[in-house]
Amino acid sequence: MKKILPCVCFFGCGAIAERHSKILRKLYPRIELGFASREISKSKKMAERFRAANYFGSYEEALCSDYFDIAFITTPHSLHAGLSVLAAQHKKDIIIEKPVARNLKELAAIEKAVRWNKVRCVVAENYYFKPAIARMRKWIEDGYIGKVLCVEIAKTNRDAVSGWRTDKEMMGGGALLEGGVHWINALHSLAGGLPLGAFAITPKVSYDTNIPFEDTTLIAVEFDNGVIGKLFHSWRIPNRFRGLGFSKIYGTDGVITFESNGLYASVYGRKKKKVFFSPFSFLGFQAMHRAFIENYIDNKPWKPEVERIEVEMRLIDAAYRSLKSRRFETV
Repeated sequence: MKKILPCVCFFGCGAIAERHSKILRKLYPRIELGFASREISKSKKMAERFRAANYFGSYEEALCSDYFDIAFITTPHSLHAGLSVLAAQHKKDIIIEKPVARNLKELAAIEKAVRWNKVRCVVAENYYFKPAIARMRKWIEDGYIGKVLCVEIAKTNRDAVSGWRTDKEMMGGGALLEGGVHWINALHSLAGGLPLGAFAITPKVSYDTNIPFEDTTLIAVEFDNGVIGKLFHSWRIPNRFRGLGFSKIYGTDGVITFESNGLYASVYGRKKKKVFFSPFSFLGFQAMHRAFIENYIDNKPWKPEVERIEVEMRLIDAAYRSLKSRRFETV
C-alpha cells in the first residue's frame, strides 16, 4: 500500500528552513512543501527553489489554508510560542525548531494549546537522533564501562553572532539557551536519568561581547540515577578546529571518549571499540526527518516528546537561576 506523505509548510524562510527543506526534498522527492514569510518575496523564492506549489506572504494567511498538515516553525524562537498556539488553534500538527521558546511560560502556553486542540507537537532536536549518541548508549547498556559515574561534554567555538541573536528581548537568554539546548539534550541522553538540578557559573573576566546574557558557561548537573554531568559551553573561545572537541563518559570499569559533535567515539573498558561516523549523517538531521515523516504516516508518537524538552528547558532555567543565586538550583 502506497504511503500518503503529509504536506509540510515552513513558517520562516531563513537558513534553517532551507536546511530542513533540502533534507526533506532529498529523502522524499514527492513530498509537498510550502513556505510562509512576512515578506512574500522570501517565501516565493523558497517555493521556486524547492518546487513548492504554495507560498504565503503572511503567517496568518498560511494558517487559514487547508493545503498543509504540518506547520514547521523555523522563525526566531521569540515567535515560536505565538505561532505554535495559532497553529494549534487551526488544527495543524506542529514541528518547532529549537530552542522551543524563550522561557518556561512560553513553553507552557504551547503545551496548553497542543493539549486543548488535540494536535501533535514535536521539537526538531537533531541531537536526539545522532548516531554517535545511540551507539554510546548501546555501549553503556551493554556494560562496556561498568556503571556510569560522570558525563563530561565540552563544546567551544568563536561563533559569529549577528542579527536578532544580538537582541536581548528576542533571545530571552544567551548562548546556553540558543545553542546550549543541543548539548543539554546530549547530556540528558548520555546520563540516562532525569536532571534534579544544576550549579552554573560564568567567567567574571571583563571583555567585549555582542551576545546578550552569557556567552560562556560551566554547568554541573545532578541526575536522579546518581550520575553527575558537566557541560562547558562557549560561543566566545577560539577553536582552531572550527568547533571540534573531545568529551568523555567515565564509568567504574572504563571510559568512552568521543568527538563532541559525534564524528568519532571510542570505548576503553570491558571491551575496546572505536567508530567513525559519516560526515553526511553524523548530525542526525536525516534520521530526525525520516522519523518525523514515517511516524506521522504510521500514527506513531513523535520524539523527542515535548515533555522531555520541557525537562531540558527546566534544567536550563535552573542553570540561569543558579547564575544569579550562585547556588545549586533544583529543576
